[in-house]
Amino acid sequence: MTPDKTDPPRSLREQAYEAIKRGILDSRYAPGALLSENQLAEELQISRTPIREALRELAGGGLVRILPQRGIVVSELSVHDIVEVYQLREQLEGFAVRVAAERLGPADAEGLLADHRDAVAHMQAGALRAAYDSSVLMHSRILALAGNSRLKQFMAQLGDQVHRFGLLTLRHGRVERALAEHGQIIEALIANRPEDAETLMRLHLRADRDLALRVVLPAGVMQPELTA
Repeated sequence: MTPDKTDPPRSLREQAYEAIKRGILDSRYAPGALLSENQLAEELQISRTPIREALRELAGGGLVRILPQRGIVVSELSVHDIVEVYQLREQLEGFAVRVAAERLGPADAEGLLADHRDAVAHMQAGALRAAYDSSVLMHSRILALAGNSRLKQFMAQLGDQVHRFGLLTLRHGRVERALAEHGQIIEALIANRPEDAETLMRLHLRADRDLALRVVLPAGVMQPELTA
């Protein structure tokens, strides 16, 4: 009998990176907050060296800033960052969805529909983070269907910021409308309407951007988050 395959254990640096990143994305570590290596090590039960390595990696992704003589600070949400990230997303994902509409097969269509059903079910149950996690799979499937490795690399570089802004809009009441827009995009993909799919994707991303800007503009920081 062939033994079951399991994922290799994650290194302490990887564990620290994922834990701190999730804390930032979920707003447990608020924008502008100081992060202490000692405090994180105690909280996560991981030694300081992997914590330090994880923080350097997070700084490379733009989630924290390393300030001389001050320490590690969670990056603030800025209007400039929101505008730049969504400008790139609109161009890259607009292209990707147009190509995906022309390459979509029956199995791909069923995958999109299944993820969307899961997202809607989670939303109706009040599990907003689970709804978000299911809903973003649509974007991942579209990027995979486009079949462009460099496009996937560019989007991966934006990954942390994309999720940070996506969770921001989720926490401020956009989940139902966003899922309705996903449904329209999926419908256009399955019907092989590339131009419609691209237009719908662009409108979807602009609506996300506009809400993120409305949240950040008044004070430059996030408003209180939902608990779900």
